[in-house]
Amino acid sequence: MLVSAMTDVRNIRLHSGPSITPADAEANRWSFALESAGLGVWDSNLVTGQCYYSPTWKRMLGYREDELGDRSDLWLTLIHPDDRQRAIESGERHISGEIPQIETEFRLRHKDGHWVWVLDRGRVVEWDENGNPSRMIGVQTDISDQKNAEHQLTLLNERIQLALDAGQVGLWHFNIETETVLWDRRMREIFGIGPGPEEVPRATWHNLLHPDDAARAEREIESTFETGEPMKTSYRIVKPDGEIRHVFALARLVRHATMPDMLMGSIWDITEEVLNAEALAREKDLYRITLQSIGDAVLTTDVDNNITFANPAAEKLLQRDADDLVGSQLDEVLNLVDEATANALPSTTSRAMQLGETIEGGENVVFIRSDGMRRSLRDIASPLFDLAGAITGSVLVLQDVTTARNLQRELSHAATHDALTGLLNRTAFEAAASSLMERSGGNTLHALLYIDLDRFKMVNDTLGHAAGDALLKLATSSMNTALPATAIIGRLGGDEFAALLPIASFDEAEETAERLIDEIRTIRLPWGGKIQNIGASIGIAALDEPGVTLAEAIARADAACYAAKAEGRNRSAVYNIATGAARQNLASIQAASGILEALSEGRLEVYGQEIRAISNTSDDGICIEILSRMTGDDGNIIAPAEFIPAAERFGLMGIVDRWIIQHTLETYGLKVMDMENVSIAINLSANTISDPTLWPFLQAAMEKTGVAPSRLIFEITETTAINNYEAAEHFVREARASGCRISLDDFGTGLSSFGYLHHFKVDSIKIDGAFIERLSDSRLDQAVVASIGGIARELGVDVIAEHIEDAQAVDILKSLGIGYGQGFLFHRPQPLEALLSRLESAEAP
Repeated sequence: MLVSAMTDVRNIRLHSGPSITPADAEANRWSFALESAGLGVWDSNLVTGQCYYSPTWKRMLGYREDELGDRSDLWLTLIHPDDRQRAIESGERHISGEIPQIETEFRLRHKDGHWVWVLDRGRVVEWDENGNPSRMIGVQTDISDQKNAEHQLTLLNERIQLALDAGQVGLWHFNIETETVLWDRRMREIFGIGPGPEEVPRATWHNLLHPDDAARAEREIESTFETGEPMKTSYRIVKPDGEIRHVFALARLVRHATMPDMLMGSIWDITEEVLNAEALAREKDLYRITLQSIGDAVLTTDVDNNITFANPAAEKLLQRDADDLVGSQLDEVLNLVDEATANALPSTTSRAMQLGETIEGGENVVFIRSDGMRRSLRDIASPLFDLAGAITGSVLVLQDVTTARNLQRELSHAATHDALTGLLNRTAFEAAASSLMERSGGNTLHALLYIDLDRFKMVNDTLGHAAGDALLKLATSSMNTALPATAIIGRLGGDEFAALLPIASFDEAEETAERLIDEIRTIRLPWGGKIQNIGASIGIAALDEPGVTLAEAIARADAACYAAKAEGRNRSAVYNIATGAARQNLASIQAASGILEALSEGRLEVYGQEIRAISNTSDDGICIEILSRMTGDDGNIIAPAEFIPAAERFGLMGIVDRWIIQHTLETYGLKVMDMENVSIAINLSANTISDPTLWPFLQAAMEKTGVAPSRLIFEITETTAINNYEAAEHFVREARASGCRISLDDFGTGLSSFGYLHHFKVDSIKIDGAFIERLSDSRLDQAVVASIGGIARELGVDVIAEHIEDAQAVDILKSLGIGYGQGFLFHRPQPLEALLSRLESAEAP
């Protein structure tokens, strides 16, 4: 019918006339139908190559009926290049009989340039006498709207799938009529059941619910099925491998007139969000508890500096409840001032928000409470940011450092002041004096007073330190009264003080010193039923003499003070370089200073002097007494008599003794140990004996150097033993127990020398040289030596005579039974290195 109709339609164009035949009417109907349906017809003569294109086909592409022509390949000139081959192949396959008809989609170019999607359907309608196809007819339908809809649907599906993939969302639906459950790939992944078909057993979901959440989840999905109300919930699932996951689920009942009812839903894994939320909640709770419990006050503000939070510490500090504080302007609540200037201070939060960084307040911040109490604060403010980096407010931490700052002031005062008198200590006094000298620039004359209390030591030693402390406080009060307010006063140590005062002339300094002496002389201390009093000796030295340092000025004033004491005490003396006593005292001070320099510069040396046997004895050992010598700046040797007294006066002998012990053992210990019969004797001063760490020091030195205790003899003077009896007795006991020997030096100088031998266990005694120097001419000295020798033999200790310088004395000593001697007659002291080398050579075969 279509073929005949198409033939009629084509023929209508070849005839004219007013009459309408039935065939014409039929053709008009087909033409109207084609126009109404928008179908484009093509009729191709496969023999002649001509092809008819209906007007509707041309209008479909935007052309008039008289345009384009009837070429058989016309459609190929309009087809989209990407579709050409597919369309040609579809026609060829139909002509060859491979497929029953042509049915393909492709694009044709519209007259205005855009592409029109068409559905091409056609088939062979005539064959020649040989059975070969000779004519084909087809219809092309404009399906552009359908294609656009499909394209939009594809894009929509892709967007939905992208959203589902991005959100890790799984989809499911339940067909109520068939009771089938469909899960997409993501659903299977979320529940951990692995890849498989979309349809899953209905019990799958129920079996994977967490036991604690199963009843609630099933009840909620049942409610959605019964009421039609959408479900929105979360619950836990247990994957087949036992892992517990949190999911969020949505479900909706879908009803459609032409479809059975179904439940549709989505699920996504929210485990990380739940765990993060729980961790955040725990952290928030921890922060809340921390803020509530810490001792520092914490306030937060908004961008307008209004308080938004206050912890209990802030309530306590500001003496206001948090409800009262929140909403208040921070600067109205926080009354801060600079302690140094008393100026009001703004809080640091505004500056922190302005600069966008943490700001720390100054060191002198003080908060004045409503009750007037002042608290020292340390304030630190930091800005608060939102996720976009915008400042939303600030947090202010206020640390109440009142106690710490008070303690710091106390420590600072303690570091610079004497705890007993409240005066500057030596270091602070020297710093203050130096600073004053720098500020004056030499325009003001200053005098230095060195003040030493007379008779203080006697009171302190006899009545105890409490009485001594009371006297020092009274003396300090006298100084504060008698000295001008401009004076700088310091306690240098013990009962020694110093004062620096500006003066118009040196006469003023002497007058001030005399006034202070008179003031101190009036001190009366009732103690132990008696009245105790003291005096003062004062040395005065100029501080502004060109080239004189503060240390030199103090040394000069000290020397002058010593001269004042030597002249009878309770008086003052002015340092004068031409004055003998002051000059000598200064020399002593300088000698003490020179000892420390000599030690640091390696100018202290050890010498040795042999102790020889003078009577028949079975002891063939060699004993060497260790002596010291100091080399001056000019290279000349300084004898011990010139620096040892200064070292003893200024408490340096402990340092000297330790250096001698350590240097001797470390440098010569191995050589001594290599010589079979050599021992060394080392002198110990009173300062050294009184040191409680002496024996541990000696033990460590012997262990380090490998020197055997049996090779060491320690000499202690009788005076030292008497004045430091407990310390000396303890040392002697420890030393002898380890194998060392002890020699009591200068024996005979004390009134109770023989009595001490009952309690003081020694190995030998050395008779004081004063009894030996005149031994030949003094029958008394001979009697003393004879007595010492006799008692020593009774006690079983060796006796050594010192300072032997003539042969006649040796004969007398032999007759008195004295076994050993030491002096210039036998051996003059020489460097220990040379002495040991000589003895080593003498031993060599």
